[in-house]
Amino acid sequence: MTEIESILRSIGAVAVIAGTILVVLQFRVNAKHARSRNAFDLIARVIDPSFPHRRHLLYEVADKHAGGDWTGFDRSPQDFEVRNFANIYEQLGILARKGVVDLQDVLDALSAQPMADWNTFQPIRTHIMQEAGKAFSPLAGNQPGREAIYWPNFKWLADESRKWTLERASASTWP
Repeated sequence: MTEIESILRSIGAVAVIAGTILVVLQFRVNAKHARSRNAFDLIARVIDPSFPHRRHLLYEVADKHAGGDWTGFDRSPQDFEVRNFANIYEQLGILARKGVVDLQDVLDALSAQPMADWNTFQPIRTHIMQEAGKAFSPLAGNQPGREAIYWPNFKWLADESRKWTLERASASTWP
């Protein structure tokens, strides 16, 4: 009887170890599927037919207010639409920074687009920050940390896009 108990305990220990290994492997598979699902959800937002229209609106707003006259912009539908468009890049930057989506895949898919859109959005962002400072004094002027409040992950993604673009532009892969 003692010999059978010993064998059963050994089998039980092996079963627990094997079960633990299978659970860990299943968690990894689930995490991979979650990453893929997140990536596809994000790609769907970028290839959604409204994306180019919203992107075009960003460029129209930037051109319209390039001279510094922001009359009619604040709290207008265009204001909220441009902010919402920037939030797509902000979310994409967050997901890439956290490793939920692969930064290299994002850059390969979007190439220089985040950099170009950031350059266009930057004057609008500056105006939004100035207006926020008027409404809420802790955000006025050059308060430390103010840059980290307004689309910092979009800015980071644009910087990464800039590096990616410069690397590709300097590569001698063209015939």
